[in-house]
Amino acid sequence: MLSARTTVAFPRIAAFLPAILEALAAHDMPVTPQDGTFVAASPFGEALLTPGREHLGIHIRAATGPELNRVRHAVTGLIGFVAKSEALRIVWEGDEVGPTFPPDLRILTVRNIQAITPRMRRIVFEGEDLARFETSDQIHTRLLFQPEDVTIPEWPMLDDAGLIVWPGGAQRLGSRVYTIRRVDAPKGLLWIDFFDHGGSGPGARWLRRAVPGDVVGALGPAAHGPKPARRILLVGDETGLPGIARILEDAPDDMEGLALVIVADESERQLLRMPKGVEIRWLLRASPTLASEQKPLSAAVRALDWSVDQRDLFVWVGCEFHDFRAIRHFLRDEAKLPASQIVAFSHWRRGMSEEDIIAIGGDAVAA
Repeated sequence: MLSARTTVAFPRIAAFLPAILEALAAHDMPVTPQDGTFVAASPFGEALLTPGREHLGIHIRAATGPELNRVRHAVTGLIGFVAKSEALRIVWEGDEVGPTFPPDLRILTVRNIQAITPRMRRIVFEGEDLARFETSDQIHTRLLFQPEDVTIPEWPMLDDAGLIVWPGGAQRLGSRVYTIRRVDAPKGLLWIDFFDHGGSGPGARWLRRAVPGDVVGALGPAAHGPKPARRILLVGDETGLPGIARILEDAPDDMEGLALVIVADESERQLLRMPKGVEIRWLLRASPTLASEQKPLSAAVRALDWSVDQRDLFVWVGCEFHDFRAIRHFLRDEAKLPASQIVAFSHWRRGMSEEDIIAIGGDAVAA
């Protein structure tokens, strides 16, 4: 068993600890409290976080070098992102293994591409050893896109500082997070629905030129799957639609509930498979009734009947940041739904790229 430790000077640890633990759990590292220490377990190893008055002690353990660096990277990256404003200095001591390939990196090859709607493309990928992606509670993956001029793909590595070592010493690989629409591990197939929002980010550029035989890297899975419940409320825009579709397809036959989905117009509606007890309502931005609404998705959530007992309800929300923030505020502060019954997150933020969000850190998603 390999291990490494660090003690991080962290004057405001009490303010940031809940968000750090939540981020770890969302990225396939569920946390268990143990006598003043929080144990975050992952498929690669574990991290023990012991908060002090103005510091945070971290001890990580794993069976192999690649797994140790994977845990080290996850802890370093998530804490650094959540507490970006604190400019923390995280220096590890203990076992050093040198740069290693991420043990959860899978290479996927485009098998075919299908147009689902005018702006939604479904890509079926082929790959090996995809069983780790076949999970219902971790439904996202980070894809790595090779530059257009690369003929021999190169992939990042993880070092003993918990940082990514990019090919050529620079981040030439673009990356974005997507919902895994479906997985068939025995057949080595993985489906992802891409929404072409018209932007110029690495995912959008890759999507427009993608052809069968192209390769991408996939890391994960992570984050934001559904929780068991008798009733569901699913809320999202085009970026949340793949997750909503997957949750509905995987739901038990006796599930009851409602899905609220906002899309541009009639052409972006999809025929979804779902239990008979679940209704889907399509909100169309092009319709005159929504044209004057500043936050039509949030308004649709507010308009529901929240006077009935909600103890058997689970709510899943995936959409643009400002809509997400308004909906989460309503659910927690006005509808009084406990956090254990909510999974809510923003897929994107209007006017900001992922690089902008990373530069700001946790404030960009928690403001």
